[in-house]
Amino acid sequence: MRSAEILRYLEKVNDQLKQQQLHGEICLFGGAVMCLVLQSRDSTKDVDAIFAPTREFYAIIKNVADEYRLPADWLNNAVKGFVSSRHDVQLYRRLSHLDIFAASPQYMLAMKCLAARTYESKDVDDIRFLLRYLNIRTVEQALSVVEQFYPQHRVLPRTAYLLEELLNH
Repeated sequence: MRSAEILRYLEKVNDQLKQQQLHGEICLFGGAVMCLVLQSRDSTKDVDAIFAPTREFYAIIKNVADEYRLPADWLNNAVKGFVSSRHDVQLYRRLSHLDIFAASPQYMLAMKCLAARTYESKDVDDIRFLLRYLNIRTVEQALSVVEQFYPQHRVLPRTAYLLEELLNH
């Protein structure tokens, strides 16, 4: 999905919320933030988000998927396992019935580092971009950002190894 498509689908979500006389909130993470907010890449395979009202959103997501022939999980909340209690989000866009928030660049870096996926993922490229964007030059600086959002015991050794590889080459 490209940025324009994501926005079109979110506008459809807004339209359906309006029809139901509801107001919704969505907070974007992952590739959607990298595409829409940071404009570091052209596309993402899905939209990782948390949203409310949850029950109504599930039906709306299905309707949009059916209308545009999208995968059922085009917008999903699988990211909730990585959401920090120290949530740091910013308002990205306000539509008539939908407020769209996005994770801050620091929060995105922390989430990407916590996951530290190196295969079949754009995480490494995203981390590389975020390190440059945030002007982070050392592993210690990067880990300090991660630890602003997650307790040290959640940070796996592979995160430090990946950061060492990215920052020392």
